[in-house]
Parts: sequence; C-alpha cells; structure tokens
Amino acid sequence: MTPDAEEALSPEIPDSPPPRESVVSPEADGDRLDSWLAHHNKDYSRSSLRKLIEVGTVSINGTVNKKAARKLSSGDCIIFAPPPPPSLTPLPENIPLDVLFQDEHILIISKPAGMIVHPSPGAPPEGTLVNALLGHADDISTVGESDRPGIVHRLDRETSGVMVVARTNNAHRELSRQFHDREVSKEYLALCHDVPEKKSGEIDLPLARSFTDTKKWTVRHDKDARQSFTAWKLKATFPDLKKPVCWFHCFPRTGRTHQIRIHLRAIGHPILCDYLYGRERKLELSQLGKNQPHSLLERHALHAWKLHLKHPVNGKSMRFEAPLPSDLEPWWVAATQEDIDQSP
Repeated sequence: MTPDAEEALSPEIPDSPPPRESVVSPEADGDRLDSWLAHHNKDYSRSSLRKLIEVGTVSINGTVNKKAARKLSSGDCIIFAPPPPPSLTPLPENIPLDVLFQDEHILIISKPAGMIVHPSPGAPPEGTLVNALLGHADDISTVGESDRPGIVHRLDRETSGVMVVARTNNAHRELSRQFHDREVSKEYLALCHDVPEKKSGEIDLPLARSFTDTKKWTVRHDKDARQSFTAWKLKATFPDLKKPVCWFHCFPRTGRTHQIRIHLRAIGHPILCDYLYGRERKLELSQLGKNQPHSLLERHALHAWKLHLKHPVNGKSMRFEAPLPSDLEPWWVAATQEDIDQSP
C-alpha cells in the first residue's frame, strides 16, 4: 500500500458525543441497569451496552457503576457517556481471508460465522470483513458509503458462506445492477427444527421491521412491508435423533434482512440456535442421538452455500461454492452420511 493510501485511511479521531442523563421513573423501579439503558438508548444493542457498562461509561447518582445487573431505584440519576463513534473510514487489518477466487475485478470469499461485514453503530469498528479486505488488497472499490468499500451484498454476522466483493468501481456498479435486477442466484443451507410434510415449497410473505423490537424484522401486510420470496426443498433428515431436525435447501429470490430466518420460522421450522427467531442458543449433537459425534452449535445454522453470477467485465457465467464450516459439517454428515462436496 502506498504512503498516500495509508494517509487517506487515517481519519481524525471523532469527538465523543455528549453524555446522556436520565432519571429512573417509578415504573422502572427494580429494573436491571442494562435493560433500562437498552430501552432508553435504542441505537445500542443490549450486549454492546453491557460491555460499555463494564468499562465505566455509566454512573449512578455520581458514582461509576460497572455491573450490568445492578437493580435501579426510582429517582436514580443515570449518566451514560457514549464512546466516540467508529471511524467512517475503516482501517486495514491483517485478518486471514478464505479466498475462493480472485482476479483484478472481483474477490470471492467464504465468510466465517461471527464476522461482521462492515462497521455498524454500537459495535466495535475493528475485526470486520471490510477491515480484512483493506488489509488483503490495495484495490477495493470505493463506490457507495465510505465505511463499506467493496461491499455489494451482506450476510448476517452469524451466517457463514460465500460472498462477492468488488475490487473496481465499474465491477461494483455492474454487480450492484445484477443484484438489483435479481440476476444473481443464491442458495443457502439451513438446519431447522421439525420435518415438513412436503418435500418442497414456496414462501411469499412480505417483511418489515418489528414494531416492538428494532433488532427484529417480521411478517407484515401493511404498506411499509416489502415483497419477500423464498423457495425451498427438503435436503436431508436425521434418522436417529431424539427430536426431529432437518436440512433445508433455500433459494431466496429477494434479499431482505433476516429473510430466510423469518420465512422458515413462519412456516414452523425455525433455524437451530437462532437467538432472535429460534428456540435455543446452543445445541450439542451428541446429546440428541446415540453414536453421534461431539459437535456444539452456538450460532444460527444458516450457510450461504452457492452463488451464481456473471463476471462484471466479460459477462461469463460463474458459480462459486463455500464448503460447510467445521461447526456445521458434522450435522450434515449425521443426516446424509456423505461429504457436502459430493452432494448434488
């Protein structure tokens, strides 16, 4: 990377926002501090507020408090001193990338579960896919928002799988057009509760943000809801588990936030370990059936398996596939008794 490029990626440190001061109402007497803060600071998640409490950004009646579970009393004066917002210009970091393909125009990677695609409010500005991309290559497109170089589409933090990244501005514009015009084909594998009676189906349910939880989206039928469509096939079932579990093969035609997660829940098959839309936070395969291997699942079991698109410059049809990661692969073998790479 040239010195000029490094200088361009070194933003000024932003000023901290002003402290937020509030008084606990009688109705909130006895509430936990982290719950109360989350209710009054919708721009932060409860988990991020817990971390901020632990580093001393919250005081109660003039005394710094670092316990998220602290019970509040009516009349308590709470002062929350938010940290400076993350830099709008992400910095390069030496984070390994699983590169499936690359040329001078595009980069195809297999994103690991747990990696955020780009910096977001209330989350650390480090360790994202964008940071890794900037550390991997000098030439990443600059089309769009300054904190999202190269990003044409996204995956949820806990979703693993294949993504395409634009390295040039022209490639970015053409890939964005393909996604907008629904010329890109995406295939997902989802590990879900229960087994459907049918072998395939279609889910045509409009989605919009939840009225009660800003982190969630939901099925709605009002004017603000957006058309959302997912086709699916039953891919595999587990013959010897204590509870019915199956693999869905999903083909989303639209790309709404949390679409597959919400659609599968809507038809009675929530994804395993989906903390927002599912039934549990973790599952151990060996505890669900005899002679099953040890495999602890601690994130929602959704994997972006395949991506079909046209090369943004030469127009050639291209197909990419991301192998199942180590936390999902034993669950696949238990259901199919074969390697994922050998399946049709």
